[in-house]
Amino acid sequence: MPEGALTITAIEMLRRLRRCLDGGQASYSKKTHQLLNEKCAEKSTVLPLYPETKRFLDLVPEVDPEKIGVEAFRQGFRELAKMLPKEKVEHVEDLRIPGTQCDLPARVYTPAMGKRAGGVVYFHGGGFVIGDVESYDPFCRALANASESVVISVDYRLAPEHKFPTAVNDAFDSVTWALKNTARFGITQGIAVAGDSAGGNLSAVSALKCRDEGLGLKAEVLVFPFTSFDVASRSSIEYGDSLFLTRKQGTWFGAQYLSRPEDALSPLFSPILNPNLSGLPPTLLVTAEYDPLRDQGEAYADMLAKAGVLVTSVRVRGVTHGFIALPGIGGDTCSMIGGYLKKTFQS
Repeated sequence: MPEGALTITAIEMLRRLRRCLDGGQASYSKKTHQLLNEKCAEKSTVLPLYPETKRFLDLVPEVDPEKIGVEAFRQGFRELAKMLPKEKVEHVEDLRIPGTQCDLPARVYTPAMGKRAGGVVYFHGGGFVIGDVESYDPFCRALANASESVVISVDYRLAPEHKFPTAVNDAFDSVTWALKNTARFGITQGIAVAGDSAGGNLSAVSALKCRDEGLGLKAEVLVFPFTSFDVASRSSIEYGDSLFLTRKQGTWFGAQYLSRPEDALSPLFSPILNPNLSGLPPTLLVTAEYDPLRDQGEAYADMLAKAGVLVTSVRVRGVTHGFIALPGIGGDTCSMIGGYLKKTFQS
């Protein structure tokens, strides 16, 4: 795509998000409207979309990564994040984590008032292809304050430049480094892992690797996590074509990340396939009602509980995949996650 087209796309996305954040009135698409009406008629307990979600779906265009390319996709994601509000924290430090294969950029947030209940290693979402520390800066600031914990946001290497299992190795290196450097940041109540979407996947896999290596974590927080390829669940079928994250996009992300089809069967990619899910730390698993990943996330929560893990599973109604970054319900959910982490660190 010509450079001018990329610039226009980014500007248009910024304009649309600004209207969304300003509370501009918007109607969602006829396809989405029809789908939601059918679901509400089918099951009375299904809630309408939250206003923030309605505006987001209408104002942010559906992206076809095959047409715009990886760099344009990444650029648009970064530009959107620039428009989100940022909370003040006591201190922000950019550093590099020495990994087994390379040094990894990271950003460390000390919460306001200097409170440090624990440490949270956070892995951003983005299908293993997009996203970075900068684009998740607003959310990690909010999470640091809500959890009263030091948050370490990690720039793991992305596909397609770095295929599976590179991100897994980077994530585990980051967690082991954090466990060894708690004193440096004044962390006295342990380390938790957290992440959303692809980052939730890396958090889940890192927790399993820590268990296998005898490394203790205080908790794991998985927000609408990817736990396996899923084309058959109800949520994948019902919401895979119209509500923000599409089946086509999911397939594209997988093709960028995996080198071979058989990689999809590895527990390092599909943690739900791990034959032993016992011995994991207390887990908070958050799903979104209108998310194609909802059912696989809740299935993972069920399997953890059956394996004896202390699990809290929360389905947030009226929202889609990615809602955690939105004002309103996203902020409320961040506060809920923060409260969970504070209580877990203190236990």
